Amino acid sequence: MSKLLLSTAAVLMLAAPAFAEDMKCNVPDQTTWMSQEDLTTMYVEQGYEVKNIKIDEGCYEIYGIDANGERVEIYVDPVTGIPVDAMSEESSDS
Repeated sequence: MSKLLLSTAAVLMLAAPAFAEDMKCNVPDQTTWMSQEDLTTMYVEQGYEVKNIKIDEGCYEIYGIDANGERVEIYVDPVTGIPVDAMSEESSDS
């Protein structure tokens, strides 16, 4: 699962500019969503340092640092935790 998640995130980071404006999760029933605590645990186990989680356009939006020390902004499906869009930039802290 971890390799699939990281591979998916990498592919989405490359494609992000092409579909960033069209990204929407559209999961209206928040009772089916993962908790922010479970989502944080999921991404920490994948090597991310989760700084903040927000809700945007029906998605969870994770702000953090990836295993390479780059700042990331990942939009994830709130039910599965799978990335639907991601952006990355080199961290100025390095």
